[in-house]
Amino acid sequence: MSLFSVALIFVWIISGLLILAFLALDIDPVFRLYYSNILQIVSAMLGALFCYRTALVLPNANPMRTVWWLFGTALFAWGAGAVMFSTYPLLNDGQETPFPYYSDIGYLSLIPFAVSALLLFKKNLGVVSPLWGKILAVIFFIGGLYISVMANWNGLFSEGLVLPLVSAFYMLFDPILLMTVMLVASGLSGGVASSSAWFIMIGLVLYFIGDQAYTYLVFTKQYASGSPIDIFWVLGFAMIAVAAMLTHALFKGNR
Repeated sequence: MSLFSVALIFVWIISGLLILAFLALDIDPVFRLYYSNILQIVSAMLGALFCYRTALVLPNANPMRTVWWLFGTALFAWGAGAVMFSTYPLLNDGQETPFPYYSDIGYLSLIPFAVSALLLFKKNLGVVSPLWGKILAVIFFIGGLYISVMANWNGLFSEGLVLPLVSAFYMLFDPILLMTVMLVASGLSGGVASSSAWFIMIGLVLYFIGDQAYTYLVFTKQYASGSPIDIFWVLGFAMIAVAAMLTHALFKGNR
């Protein structure tokens, strides 16, 4: 990684930590709302940009090129959802964005792209999950499903069609993502590729935590933009960007 990349990640992480600092200092909630929303958009889009850049540096015949395109598209979709989420307060005198909203289409789209990227990553690098890894993945799926059901319980039995449907998607998608992360992580060995993969795993686990915490706080009417949980998405996307930077540096150096 270049000095610029290291400096950028440092600034990225500090920017995320400021979410906590602003809350501790009791900074104006409206400022925190816009700061957090903008930072989430920038984090997702910047992460997508680094993933796409890594895909472009890889040879056309390299199957990992598709993996990075998928990761980039996953983050771009989430970023597009964040843009829609952020426009609601701007158009409605600073009111919090309702749940569900059109932004959830983008948010939910991250998971199919990310899971596809992980499975392709596993296949292309010949990552073999040991038996204990498969068992652990099932345990994490069950545990993740339990957490997800608890977080989405109120939404599942709400009136109408849209809220229960969106809640059901969140309830199923997040545990599937967590299970896939564990399948890949359990089969990783040494090497630069594995180092990059670990950053991806960490990033997606942070994303999962942020998702579940957000859903629970929304249904218990405790969430507001600028909440401490927003840092999970910011740091999660930063970790995926680090993985993209490491892979980019490796292949660019081999050209």
